[in-house]
Amino acid sequence: MAEDAPLGELIRTARHRQRLSQRALAVKSGLSLRALREIEQGRVRVPRQDSVERLAEALHESRLLDHCRAATGVDGRLEIRVLGPFGAVRGETALKTGTPKQQSLLALMALRANQTVSHVEIVNVLWGEDPPDSFNQLVHTYISRLRALLAQHRAATGNPTIVRGPAGYELRIDVAQLDLLRFHELIGDAEDARAAGDAELEEELLTEAVALWRGPVLDGAGEPLTSHVLAVEYGRQKLDAVLRLADLRIADRRFEQAIRRLRPLVHAHPVHEGLHTRLMLGLAGSGQRVAALALFRDLDRRLRTEFGIEPGADLRAAHMSILRGRGFVTQLAGHGG
Repeated sequence: MAEDAPLGELIRTARHRQRLSQRALAVKSGLSLRALREIEQGRVRVPRQDSVERLAEALHESRLLDHCRAATGVDGRLEIRVLGPFGAVRGETALKTGTPKQQSLLALMALRANQTVSHVEIVNVLWGEDPPDSFNQLVHTYISRLRALLAQHRAATGNPTIVRGPAGYELRIDVAQLDLLRFHELIGDAEDARAAGDAELEEELLTEAVALWRGPVLDGAGEPLTSHVLAVEYGRQKLDAVLRLADLRIADRRFEQAIRRLRPLVHAHPVHEGLHTRLMLGLAGSGQRVAALALFRDLDRRLRTEFGIEPGADLRAAHMSILRGRGFVTQLAGHGG
């Protein structure tokens, strides 16, 4: 193995030597096929350390780790996480990001990554309607401290960094350093795969995107952030991705997989008709027709009692198909509800 060869070439050579297909190596390492393709083709400049570790273990090639460490530094690079509890890590090491207010400011800027966050929004999130008299100076202090923190872990590209503009501040950060940006990139790629009619690749990309989530956006960060309009919107996007995954699996008659993905979400979204519709179809398809009909009855009662409305057309159609014994062949591909 030539030590000065690109990482993707090293992986491809080792894979060929062991007579493994890309799909076989992806399964063996726990990576998505799409991620392995991107690494082998050199489209990922610096792969995640944990991905290389899994490939090295699957290929029995410890030298891959040496190559990766030479490219990233032993500690890896800074990553900021907002798809779940807020945090910043470098490699396997959690980083301290300062006082709670300072953390909240960094989290807010991460929600609007590569966009300007206005002074007004910063003050509203940090203090609400009762900011201290020194709020301007405090914001300046927090920004200075965050800049110093980011400077210690800056990548070769110069990111992440905080830039001041006339209306506020902007966190400039690469896709590989923020889970939210990676999520959006994967969702965009999945939409392209869907447009191209590649359902297998679409499912792989959606699965990888959903796997980035460790809980609700900024879980535990406090109401001004967890109820932020963007946090709510990103949560909706994640649910849309899960529902699309369910569509693909129901269409492919993998009902149990769809059920495992959908069932934990019902408590958090007790009146979401699209979620209940898919879960009903999954249950019916797996032979749990009684459970599917009970799910409909419970939701129907709740909608009528609490909101004074009837179930929507898709939910009623799914209910009728199950009553007629056709729920297992119903397909909702393309439905976003």
